Amino acid sequence: MNAQLASSREPHSVEAAILEVRAVDKHFGATHALRSVSLAIRPGAVHAIVGENGAGKSTLVKIIAGVLPASSYSGQILIEGVPRSFSNIRDGERAGVFIVPQELNVVPATTVADNLFLNREFGHFGLVDYGAMWSAAAQWIESLKIEVQPTTPMRRLSAGQQQLVSIARAMTRGVKILILDEPTSSLTEAETDLLFARIAEFHRVGVTTVYISHRLPEIVRLANVVTVMRDGRVVEHLSMQDAATTPRRIVRAMIGRDIEEMFPKSKAVLGDVALEVSDLTVDSLHPGRPAPVQAATIRICRGEILGVFGVVGSGTSELARAIFGAWPGRVHGSVRTKRKAIGSNSPRQAISGGIGYLSGDRKRSGLVLKMSVAANISLVVLKRLVHRLVISPKRELSLVRHYVDRLQIKIRSVDQSVSELSGGTQQKVMAARWLAASPDVLILEDPTRGIDVGTKAEIYALMAQLAEEGRAILLVSSDLEEVLGMSDRMAVMHKGRLVGNWDRESASEEELMSAATGGD
Repeated sequence: MNAQLASSREPHSVEAAILEVRAVDKHFGATHALRSVSLAIRPGAVHAIVGENGAGKSTLVKIIAGVLPASSYSGQILIEGVPRSFSNIRDGERAGVFIVPQELNVVPATTVADNLFLNREFGHFGLVDYGAMWSAAAQWIESLKIEVQPTTPMRRLSAGQQQLVSIARAMTRGVKILILDEPTSSLTEAETDLLFARIAEFHRVGVTTVYISHRLPEIVRLANVVTVMRDGRVVEHLSMQDAATTPRRIVRAMIGRDIEEMFPKSKAVLGDVALEVSDLTVDSLHPGRPAPVQAATIRICRGEILGVFGVVGSGTSELARAIFGAWPGRVHGSVRTKRKAIGSNSPRQAISGGIGYLSGDRKRSGLVLKMSVAANISLVVLKRLVHRLVISPKRELSLVRHYVDRLQIKIRSVDQSVSELSGGTQQKVMAARWLAASPDVLILEDPTRGIDVGTKAEIYALMAQLAEEGRAILLVSSDLEEVLGMSDRMAVMHKGRLVGNWDRESASEEELMSAATGGD
């Protein structure tokens, strides 16, 4: 992949730019989202834009694509040297600019062909020529090597296949500039490799890719140029051809300081056993399919972080949910804390038994997006806030402000809707909720998925602090570097079974990945 892109790795330059942003300034009320942002993107490049949550990346690409109209900001956008003024996203698409957002805009009930040619159906006199449309769709599917049929309903496709169909739709419209916003956040490793292969081919047909991601290995692998944003400003342009451009340098530019130790983990001082899981088996929700978790046995002591690593589909998520009593199907075996035995389908019992669970899917099963920051933080401790049979606003405000200050959660107000917050800030709100509950055992499922490196460092520091305070932490993660960096002991899940045990000193990336993929 790198060899394919090496020829197009050229420095940042305005003269030959297909896209130029000139002094763009944008406010959202009192928030200054973009501050005189300027950059230029070369034709056929893979140009990465990186920065912490809230740095202004998404706002910038929404302006470039026309999602935010020209009337809402100052400055200028030029495409192929021509000033452009978009009123909406359709104006951007007519100019060859397409954005594939992190939350995909597809119509699940319709077919692949319908999505490819949405609002541009083939036909005459109000009648759709499905034969011609399916034939054209088949050609695009083949060209992008997507293993689907034109008549397949979108709801049956994996996240990666839906992503590629969205990109194919842009290609059918004559895309010149393709913007991908966190495209791999919900993809498997195989789907990610397939996406990268397509991106590597785009520059050969004249497509320029603007790539936004928190995952630095992806940036290093794909990008020709990296633009780093911080606090609404462009702080640095880095050429990947420059040997001095390293992940460490990118991180420093993003957060404005060095991270001397990304994983601040000290040697554990172990206490009593805090969590015992014995022969836990989780039945599949689909009859005839294997149990996603089979005879899992776990023991975690106070002050210890046990990391469980697994690739997508290994059963790690089902394990975390079952221990917390949140699996909707049947669960066999036992879960016990030092306080009590936990029922197999009762999160309420798990909470009263001293277990907290930070879900890996904060939007679907972690947060109540329509509720405020305050309501989300206080959700599991409402009984403590009751005064004379009603919730005391004074007690709730005091508790919420305490944890907002402790975790340095950047919000306008505790009454702000959680849906308005960045991913990293939402994750901090969930962490604050469970800190308020003061659990003995904290289950963290992919706690840094989709957040920037600065917030990651803060989450890791919080994990280390909680372990030092005597909490037991079960870290269930698909991020191998995270598991290796923060765990005292490690296990791997493969096809529903826990395989192998390693301590911090003996574990290696090669061994854990081999076990996770079915090797020795």
